[in-house]
Amino acid sequence: MRFPPAFLDEIRDRVPISSVIGTRVAWDRKKTNASRGDYWACCPFHGEKSPSFHCEDKKGRYHCFGCSVSGDHFKFLTELDGMSFPEAVEKIAEMAGVPMPVRDEREERREKERASLTEVMEMATAFFQERLQSADGAKARAYLRERGLTSATQQSFRLGYAPDSRNALKEHLAAKGVPKADIEACGLVRHGDDIPVSYDWFRDRIMFPIPDSRGKIIAFGGRALAPDALAKYMN
Repeated sequence: MRFPPAFLDEIRDRVPISSVIGTRVAWDRKKTNASRGDYWACCPFHGEKSPSFHCEDKKGRYHCFGCSVSGDHFKFLTELDGMSFPEAVEKIAEMAGVPMPVRDEREERREKERASLTEVMEMATAFFQERLQSADGAKARAYLRERGLTSATQQSFRLGYAPDSRNALKEHLAAKGVPKADIEACGLVRHGDDIPVSYDWFRDRIMFPIPDSRGKIIAFGGRALAPDALAKYMN
């Protein structure tokens, strides 16, 4: 189940993180300043004799200076108690006295669809990367080298190459069991006005994956290699 960010923020704000962690540790009396919401204890994640585990109610975070674990209310419960994320959310909501949100099946379906399309985009990115390193990608690699883009830079930005084929990507994804509708929904294939059969949208182009704020690929930019291409750049 996907939880609204506002709901997660509300229950975190209502429950001091020290209340969650305090049931599992004994706070050190010398280092702890409860009036400021500043707490220290021996870390529950690894054995130690001196308290290096710190949590702050104001920030709603914990950090161990010994083993470097860190996180919030939910991560503490999932990592120490082995709860699933929904179980941790339910536990904190119970402590906060806030009812759980009503399950929205339509939103869950949309979320699953988005996750499915994200996976297709990731598969396409890997395909383009592989083709850049193949014999087909020799011209593209030469172009990138001429412009000072090293192999490390190409890998860092996950640059790729779309081969000069109407079906290479489409057939690759279909062979992996990707439904035709998902390939079309990602904008990786198109239909012409007088061509009923779909074809690869990007052909003979250097491919630039475009990520969102979470690093998920949501689109591509394609730079044509052919000097007579109708469009130098496509997305």
